Amino acid sequence: HFEASLMASWVSSLLLLASVAASSDWTQRLDHGRVQGFPSYEEANQLLEEFLQQNPGELVKQHIGQSYEKRPIYAYVLGTKNGRLRKPPQVLLTSLTHAREPAGLTVLLYFLGHLLDLYQQRDPQAVYVLEAREIWFVPFVNPDGYIANKGLRSKVIRKNRRHTCSSSVNGGVDINRNFGTHWSNEFGGCDEEHGGSQPFSEPETQALKKICEENSFKAAMNFHAFGSMLTHPYNWAKSDLLTNDDQLVYREIAKVFGWPKFGPAIRTVGYTASGESDDWMYDARHIISMSPEVGPESGGFWPRREMIAGIDSRNFPRNMYVALKAGMQVSLGLQHSPRSGESPPGSGNLPGGLPQNIFSLRIANQGLSGSMGDSVGIAIRGAVQAGSNAGEGPAAVLLSEAGKSSPAFVKQSQQPILVGTLGPLQRRSAETLKIFLDRTLEPAAGIKRTLEVCVAEVYSTATSSTPIACHCFGPDELPPVDSAAKPFLHSVTHESFALSTGGSSDTHNTLCEAAATARAGSFPAATSPPAASIAASATTPAPGATTQAAFHENSAPALPLPSAGATVSRSSPELAKLPQANPEAAVSAAKVKASLDAQVADNAMGTWVLLAMGITAMSMGICLLTQGFVKTRSSVAKRAPSVMDFERIPGLQVSREVQEESD
Repeated sequence: HFEASLMASWVSSLLLLASVAASSDWTQRLDHGRVQGFPSYEEANQLLEEFLQQNPGELVKQHIGQSYEKRPIYAYVLGTKNGRLRKPPQVLLTSLTHAREPAGLTVLLYFLGHLLDLYQQRDPQAVYVLEAREIWFVPFVNPDGYIANKGLRSKVIRKNRRHTCSSSVNGGVDINRNFGTHWSNEFGGCDEEHGGSQPFSEPETQALKKICEENSFKAAMNFHAFGSMLTHPYNWAKSDLLTNDDQLVYREIAKVFGWPKFGPAIRTVGYTASGESDDWMYDARHIISMSPEVGPESGGFWPRREMIAGIDSRNFPRNMYVALKAGMQVSLGLQHSPRSGESPPGSGNLPGGLPQNIFSLRIANQGLSGSMGDSVGIAIRGAVQAGSNAGEGPAAVLLSEAGKSSPAFVKQSQQPILVGTLGPLQRRSAETLKIFLDRTLEPAAGIKRTLEVCVAEVYSTATSSTPIACHCFGPDELPPVDSAAKPFLHSVTHESFALSTGGSSDTHNTLCEAAATARAGSFPAATSPPAASIAASATTPAPGATTQAAFHENSAPALPLPSAGATVSRSSPELAKLPQANPEAAVSAAKVKASLDAQVADNAMGTWVLLAMGITAMSMGICLLTQGFVKTRSSVAKRAPSVMDFERIPGLQVSREVQEESD
């Protein structure tokens, strides 16, 4: 038995090693294939089947149509099961619309495979994409043409295999001229740009039309080759006809791609194109659709084998950017300014009164969809002075541009974290939050503050085991107080992603957990600040801070919604002119406040003692009444506890909780 067990262990180990080796060398199959280094139709499909077998919970295969020669056309849908149930923003990626452009195929396969690898390694950005996006991959739009090229030395076939010309090589319909926007029949059947007998006459375009109409894709990339350029609608036109906002979206994408040529076909490839896929997807479905022409100018349609890996890897971050942009895409800005007498609704709930200064967060959603979930959770480290303990009460008031206020609380960790919520962020919108800290939690003036911020899309149905990935920023220095109220903002650019559960030991994980578990709160109706707090706020500045009267003299107008990229001066000459604090007044006010706090504490202690005695008496009575119905642990010691035992025996309930946590 021992030898058999040992042999089974060795076999399992060898199988595991073989599996690891197979998963680690799959990228070599993208540039060691049978078609001039590229994978053949059969080799690519075999790799896709392996992806499916290794990732059954994240990848689904769906039949979407068939080619002219009756080959199946499949889409591979990427996203976690829980994520797909939430109906996240969708992205479409296609390749081999033109059969002689295989670089698009390997770019697509590399993006899919590498994203799955990163997800299995719990990479926060990959987890976010699979949890908060649904990506459709269509590797073979034109399988017939690709298979036909395999048998040709020239490999020049571009179109599908419909018989439109006496030459089998020159026959066929250009799938990328067969879509319904500005379709044209000006090219004959032997021409490379022959658009078919009518729009969507080909089964390949019908398959893409069907999935576009059945889904709500926010972005699409239809990969072509070659030239390192990015084309986008309208390709039939000789000038830009897009809306201003959509032009801005494409410029943002083009900036990340970094290619010198981008725009409609007339500006990239030098000619117009009718019946093109991007034009129809944008025009009919308002999909931000584009065609990356991957591969350098020197590579041609079939670049050398040694160039393939570089083409694939360089396009991975570009593809990731478009996938992220399909949903909520966050940017952040900071501002620090005097309070100038502003008193938001709910400020009476701050025990220590209002602060000397406020800081503001501008949270912008540059994405193509609104935020998912019920709210947006925000966690900030560095806003509250170290060692602060705000207890259970609110630590700050968050004031939105619409004048709505909500409480924020301090979560204790190695450094205090300020936690609050914001309503859902709409597509291509921004929200500015003014943050009014409790006066006792405000760091002293003159101390540089380094802030770290995480933003999470919060779901009320999420459990503690549901991984939520956050957009995180910083560490970044909070600008000094600027009493001139210059336009927003110091822009924060150090974006990263973090996980609320598991992942690395990065400190952003703690922030992400706080943001992901934030719940919207509200203040009691009609509250006013305690007299002691008002007195302290009016007469007791923070150490080294200016007096409140000085801020009224230098009051600034309300901050307008800033434009992205605007900056704030990091020096403020006006601050040097402000009078210094009066130490004697501060000591006197502190003594008055301490006396009032002591009286309140004595009254509260008496109330709590009486309440505790009453609860104790009630608990003893309940125990006496239910004693006959509770089994002891010994009565079930000889068998496994049942569900009924867990419900009726208090001692087992603790054990069960521990067991669930360890599982």
